[in-house]
Formats: sequence, structure tokens, C-alpha cells
Amino acid sequence: MNKLKAYTLFSSSKGNSTYISYGKDAFLIDAGASMRAISTAVESLGGSLKKLRGIFVSHEHDDHTKGLKVISKNCGIPIYTDPKCMNLISMQAPAAEECLVPTLAGDVVHIGDIKVTVYPTPHDSVRSFCYRIETAGGSLGYATDIGHISDEVQDALFGCDSVLIESNYDPLLLQNGPYPKFLKERIDSARGHLSNAACACLAPVLARCGTRSISLAHLSETNNTPRLAFEATKERLNEYGVSLCGECFAGDLRLQVASVAQITEITL
Repeated sequence: MNKLKAYTLFSSSKGNSTYISYGKDAFLIDAGASMRAISTAVESLGGSLKKLRGIFVSHEHDDHTKGLKVISKNCGIPIYTDPKCMNLISMQAPAAEECLVPTLAGDVVHIGDIKVTVYPTPHDSVRSFCYRIETAGGSLGYATDIGHISDEVQDALFGCDSVLIESNYDPLLLQNGPYPKFLKERIDSARGHLSNAACACLAPVLARCGTRSISLAHLSETNNTPRLAFEATKERLNEYGVSLCGECFAGDLRLQVASVAQITEITL
């Protein structure tokens, strides 16, 4: 039986892209880096941009879309996103217009034997999505750029074998950091980004629902560190008696932090 495979290629406030494959079928979630950088990363995993079955764009912000202009011009890959995001993308990348596929919250898209269900997320964009990816060889819940854990985000993530979730900022670093007040308030709002603490609170619930692997993603390079994100979730899991797996010992759940600019395999 084939196994669902997933890798973050880039994961930060500066750029995001994730490669997902199952058997001969593969697609991206977001293209927030240059075509060259994304292509190099995909090829290192044995894939090819021109063989991708699609790109799911979570929302229109540049750290999720910056590669679309050149990719669409050279590869003609279907781009699945909300109609309001389509309008903005087509203005910035006219070559992408013919590739855009209107996608709404609640839609189910089949990429070969991969089932992708689309859910809305609370974020300060014209529209934004998270995804539940299901195959006979595993399931993945994928949610970044979420101001809070809404009912729809829970529906997307609960019961998945593996979950990739945003752990964007440490509240103290954000409060004492260099950002202007309006930007701090935006990030900390219910339609901004998810803090380490909010992410950590969800982790034990995910574990109780059957998740065995959590990847923390979309960390701010200014307002967070991998250690702070990891420790916040680890401590919360420990409080609820959830033990972590390690290279040399068994446990209930594997926890990792996606690298900013290096490929990170999402354990499934």
C-alpha cells in the first residue's frame, strides 16, 4: 500500500510551501517562495513541478503566493483557491488566470486517490483555508494563518494521523519586540496568527482524538524561536500525561518544529 508523504519546503512568516505526495500523485499547499527555490526542493524529493497535479493556495498573502507568477507561466499547474483570492492573484500574476480553479469552503477535491477537503479559517485575508488530506495510506490535517481555533479548524484536524499547525509567536516576544503597535494587535487578534500557548492548548485534544504526530509550523522569525514553540506544546502535553516519542524511545506522540528554509518531513 502507498503511504501518504508530506514535507514542508519553507515554513515561516517570510515564505511557506508544502509538498504532498501519494503514489504517483503530488501537489503543493502554497507557493510562497521563488519558482527556482520550490523546484529545487521538489526535485530533491524526487518530484517535478511540471508533474504536480495542483497547488492549493490557502490565501492571497505574499508569503503564500510569491512563486505563482513564474510557476504558472512555466508549468500551467491548476491553482485551487477562493474566487476572491483568484481576483487578487490574477492581477499580480496574469499568467495564472487560466490556471485558477475556484474553490470554496466545504469543497472536496480529488487528486488521484487523495481526498482534499477545504475548510475556512479565521484570518485577516479576503478568504483563507485549511485542509484535511485523506488517503488509504494516512491522513494529514493542515492549518496555518489562524487567529484562533474555530469549529471549522477543529473539524479539519481532529482524528487525523498527523497534524501540521501554526505556532506563530511567543506573546512576550511579540509584546516586547520591534513591531509597531498596530501590527502587534493584528497578529494577536482573533483573525491574526496562533500563539505558542493557543497551539499548545490544542495539542492534548489532538492526541486524545488519535493524532500521533504534530508539526509546529509558520513560526515568526522575529517573535518566536523553535525552542519556545516546542517547549510550550511539550509542557502542555506533559500536563495531560501525553509522552513524546524520541529516536531511541517509544511514546504517545511525535512532536517536531518545521524548519524555516530546510525541508522537513512531516511524520505520518
